Amino acid sequence: MKVVKYYANDIEAVMDRSLLEAEGVQCRVLNENMPYAGYYAGGNFDIQLVVADEDYDLACAILAAKVAEEPQQADTDASTADR
Repeated sequence: MKVVKYYANDIEAVMDRSLLEAEGVQCRVLNENMPYAGYYAGGNFDIQLVVADEDYDLACAILAAKVAEEPQQADTDASTADR
């Protein structure tokens, strides 16, 4: 298993997991609830999205394409400023 991405919150991790699964890539979210426990335990437990070694390159490409399709925050702010 390889870590495709680390997350600070579980919502984004679960959304990316759904995206990969929709593309046929099996994956898991590790430490999904640990950031909350880590606060009380005094540790830092990063949420991880992991895939099989052979799916790593495909998963990275899918997530990179998602980022490329997302509008940039500055573009969004500029378009709403004219209203």
